[in-house]
Amino acid sequence: MLRDTQGQVGDQSDTARSWLWIGLLTVATIASSLAFACAAPFVALATLAARNMRRQEALLLMVAVWLANQVVGYGFLDYPRTVDSFGWGAALGIAAVVSAMAAIEMNGRPLRTGPVLGTLVAFVAAFVAYEGVLMAATLVLPSGAEAFSPRIMLYVLEVNVLALVGLYVLSLIAPTLGLPRSRWQGVLRLQ
Repeated sequence: MLRDTQGQVGDQSDTARSWLWIGLLTVATIASSLAFACAAPFVALATLAARNMRRQEALLLMVAVWLANQVVGYGFLDYPRTVDSFGWGAALGIAAVVSAMAAIEMNGRPLRTGPVLGTLVAFVAAFVAYEGVLMAATLVLPSGAEAFSPRIMLYVLEVNVLALVGLYVLSLIAPTLGLPRSRWQGVLRLQ
């Protein structure tokens, strides 16, 4: 179920809306995986999920989008089928789920922030958690020093910021496309 802008859990129509948005975001992840390969916008998705879904649904979304990303990578982008590659795939999945958990944790704190600052705090927490898990993975998985270079980190940040903005815009125009109205419309509303 989705939360309304006051954090109240909705009814069954919200459950159907939530499942439709999980499906749409999974499709969006497939498209972004094809476009960006290794820089899927897991942090942006984790942030929006944390701000708008129950914990269980947010974590389900992260697993679904990670699986979609892996199917695209191994099925269409010819990711190498090696132990190291599968290890990094697993690390990405763990990082995606941990980023959602970090965003959920920040979202649940009584920070007395408005919707914009609250979303920013959740996004920063998700990004730090995501990159932290991937950095920790380098302790057991091979990685080059360039993987966490400022250029690469900035690229991953840019992809996630653009995805966050793009998904927000999608939520605004969803009704004009015949899609159910997203509760995300209130997430970034200035008050």
